[in-house]
Amino acid sequence: MNKILPNSFQRPKELYKTLQRFNKIRLYSTYGWNNILPIKYLIKNPNKYCQIQLNTGHQFNAIIMDIDDEDLLAEWSVVGLPTPSIQTINKYNNKAHLVWLLNSPVSKKSKKAVRYYKAIVNSIKLLIGADQAYQNHQTKNFLNNELYRVTYNDLAYDLADFRNFIVRDDKYKSFGEDRVLDLSSTGSRHIDLFNQLRFYGYKIARYKDLSEKLEHRAEILNEQFESPIKPRAIIKSVYEYCEENKYNFRKTDNTTTSAMGFKKIKNLSQIDYRKEVAERQSKSASRTKDIKRIKTASKIKIALEILIRHKTKLTYTNIAKQARISLSTAKRYSKIVEIFSKKNDGVISSLRLIALEAEERSTKHIKCCCAVSYIYEFQLFKVKLLN
Repeated sequence: MNKILPNSFQRPKELYKTLQRFNKIRLYSTYGWNNILPIKYLIKNPNKYCQIQLNTGHQFNAIIMDIDDEDLLAEWSVVGLPTPSIQTINKYNNKAHLVWLLNSPVSKKSKKAVRYYKAIVNSIKLLIGADQAYQNHQTKNFLNNELYRVTYNDLAYDLADFRNFIVRDDKYKSFGEDRVLDLSSTGSRHIDLFNQLRFYGYKIARYKDLSEKLEHRAEILNEQFESPIKPRAIIKSVYEYCEENKYNFRKTDNTTTSAMGFKKIKNLSQIDYRKEVAERQSKSASRTKDIKRIKTASKIKIALEILIRHKTKLTYTNIAKQARISLSTAKRYSKIVEIFSKKNDGVISSLRLIALEAEERSTKHIKCCCAVSYIYEFQLFKVKLLN
């Protein structure tokens, strides 16, 4: 078979291995009919057939992209995808198919493998501006040198070679903005730009000047990269999707979405988005810390009152046991214990004020013997008041 393949194919080892998987293959004639014939018919008369079916009803042997715009033929290189095994270009209209042969076929019996394969295929379509409706089964007959110009590279790939290019379906197909948007860096400039631009496009999908706004936005987002990229294919993909689904996107309001009163993050670059998230996380952590301090202070206050009523020595051990907190936590709140102990009327006017203004870690811990002596005297004073 190697001798029969076109001379322009240098060392066609990977192609030979792929074609060896077929006993029979579906062939599409230049006259319009198709039939399943032995592979030898294709090898013997390659110019009779305009298309062949590389991906069958049982397995996927390749990743195939249909490129209708000749300006997008090199987008795979700009995006950083691996070199296609075969590039087949129509001599008359310059429409092309890009084929990445797979080392091992993907069986359609494995639902998990098929989902993984389709996620890769759909992502590549979006990133390089390929035909979204293309079914990824048959491809232009790369052996027919009368109809097509062919560039062949003796390369085949595993699905894992494309995993860094996956754009998650659940993010891309999300019509609502009520989901949490993960705009963190993926490590790919093209995917980062695509993610940021598409979410912006969802919000302005019904605008008449959608295309101009997307182009302007892409220029701004492109400035975040040290080496700007060519966003034409990304803009085209986002525009076509938004135009097709513009009545499916839900409108949202500016209502707050959290206990902190934060509003939804909108129209920020990746750098500004990260800064805003970091600031909100810091404020939330501070609020959580304050809430924990108030709750612990409340437990200590109640524990002190119970110990005094039961005429129990006010030691850190007893306080921790009664408040159901650790001994280290009780000692860490020694400043608050001191403040509560000095309130000889037994009334705390503002628990929140004391909890937030008192130092969380006292710079001067009460020594055990002095603390017991001091607090015990206070206990006797309280007992007198109670009597």
